[in-house]
Amino acid sequence: MSGQALGVWDGIRPLRPRALVARRETAIGPIGIVAATERLDRPADWTFEEAHHTIVVHLGGRLRRMDCEFSVGPSGSALPSRGDIWVIPAACRYAALAEGGCAAFVELRVPTALVGDAPMAARVRHRDDFLFGSATRLAELLRGPESDLANMAAHAIGDALHLHLRARYGQWSRQGARRILSASQRARLAAAIRDELDARHSLDTLARLVGMDVRRFTGAFREAFGVTPWQYVLRARLDAAARMLRQGSDSITEIALATGFATPSHFATAFARRFGVPPSNWRRAA
Repeated sequence: MSGQALGVWDGIRPLRPRALVARRETAIGPIGIVAATERLDRPADWTFEEAHHTIVVHLGGRLRRMDCEFSVGPSGSALPSRGDIWVIPAACRYAALAEGGCAAFVELRVPTALVGDAPMAARVRHRDDFLFGSATRLAELLRGPESDLANMAAHAIGDALHLHLRARYGQWSRQGARRILSASQRARLAAAIRDELDARHSLDTLARLVGMDVRRFTGAFREAFGVTPWQYVLRARLDAAARMLRQGSDSITEIALATGFATPSHFATAFARRFGVPPSNWRRAA
């Protein structure tokens, strides 16, 4: 299959393999750091949906194609240049299809607590000279020989990064906090829905998870995830069902019940509306 025939990963089709040429990983305090170089002569899927914030700093390389899609945030074609930064908020689903040449990058895994539980905005081609300089030096240190001096330098940069992230990305209004879901609240809701697809999720139970009344919760959820709570639950159930149909041998009735649908007919109707074909046709095609 050529790169032109592929679309951004939808959470269902098999992921395209990645060809990492080099990869180094460490943690400095609460921040996880990955420095990598990847060959992209064939299309590769880059995907994130984590409980922590993810910041990807592009250090070099040239791509012919990069199509991005956030569950909430900017989507479309965006070719990275040296110094460009992608910000993927906690609990935000992100997928990209990348192809062409190679790419060197640093991935920072930032716990939500480190930035005061502030909800970060999704960004592409963001610029932050301090982040870029710090990521470049950390990549050099990780790829070089281990020594006490290199270790001390890496920890000094990590401490400075901690302060920079908290100062620049961690400020938000406590008044707004009553109407906006924090980063940890977003992650808690996403995990609760994803881990209990067959549960009877209601606005009351979901709102109680984050200590909000239903009226405020409904608006805050839509602002955070881009869809209503019911649309999010339905999409999670149908995406899980599509994966089960592709990968497993359970009957359609068993899959319908396992993903929270009251009847197989309700499941079949919702599935056909989402994917354009009934579950049985989807399974045969897969």
